[in-house]
Amino acid sequence: MKRLALVFRNQTEGKSLRINIPEPIENIDSAELETDAQSLIDNGLVPAGYVFDEARVIETNTNVVLDLIQ
Repeated sequence: MKRLALVFRNQTEGKSLRINIPEPIENIDSAELETDAQSLIDNGLVPAGYVFDEARVIETNTNVVLDLIQ
């Protein structure tokens, strides 16, 4: 599974907020991403006092080792 994690930070309180977006597009334009993240802040979807800090593409794999009840 692949997801895009947008990280916002509140430097005053030392807290962070992460928004995960499943299955992001392959070629992410960093300038557009910054604009979109700022739109989340401007439209009140991210609490006041937080600023956009970073974006990460995270990939995870799950391997079932044991499944007793099927």
